[in-house]
Amino acid sequence: MIVVVFWLCLLFMSFGLYSPRNATVSVTLFLCAIAVEVAVQTILDLSRPFEGVVRVSDKPLIHALDVIKNG
Repeated sequence: MIVVVFWLCLLFMSFGLYSPRNATVSVTLFLCAIAVEVAVQTILDLSRPFEGVVRVSDKPLIHALDVIKNG
């Protein structure tokens, strides 16, 4: 994760090297960096369904296992 964040920082810094220095470019690069960070965070959050911001209940799974075991 640290390598991905470092790579993204370098990528967005390189975009800013050849652009004119003004508020529009700075805000746009900042919003793009935030959008990528949110996408990475969402992917990480969805890889752990029982913890984090988006939580999935385990009750249907437990009920299905009980039905399978007990017939």
